[in-house]
Amino acid sequence: MPTPAKQETIDELNDLFTRAKSALLAHYHGISAENMTALRAHMRERSVDFRVIKNTLAQKAAKNTPLEVLEKEFSGPVSLLVSFDDAVAPAKALSDYAKSGVEKSPDVVAGVVEGKQVSPEEVKALADLPSKDALISQMLSVMNGPTTNFVGVFSSLLRKLVGTLDAIKDKKAQG
Repeated sequence: MPTPAKQETIDELNDLFTRAKSALLAHYHGISAENMTALRAHMRERSVDFRVIKNTLAQKAAKNTPLEVLEKEFSGPVSLLVSFDDAVAPAKALSDYAKSGVEKSPDVVAGVVEGKQVSPEEVKALADLPSKDALISQMLSVMNGPTTNFVGVFSSLLRKLVGTLDAIKDKKAQG
């Protein structure tokens, strides 16, 4: 039976796991305290919850949550990156941090995105995706294309019709 303090941590993590839209587990071994502080600040700026967790408590907290599929991945020095709004935010934030020139960044072990387990390779692919706003913009641009083409063709036909009518009017005026 866990102590009251441990039970409180389990309950807090369980709530966190239940509300998470996505979560990543990453090994932080070998990262200096200074870089860990910078990493925490970097994640906070991007609305990503970053914590170092105790594996046994996390395994208990993961029961009956979307993160239950990661139960076996809780081993070694593991940190947890969680987003409640944007499903790809932890992957993008971790990728941005790694690109910022630090000597070492956490290594992704596994993740869960909207209830589905993802591998480290899939996390990297998610990080390389354009932002949600950029994807929406691209989709609207594609949807707008046929309409723009139709307007161009229709105005061309009108110009030709007006030109033909003007030529007929000029010919009748001369003849």
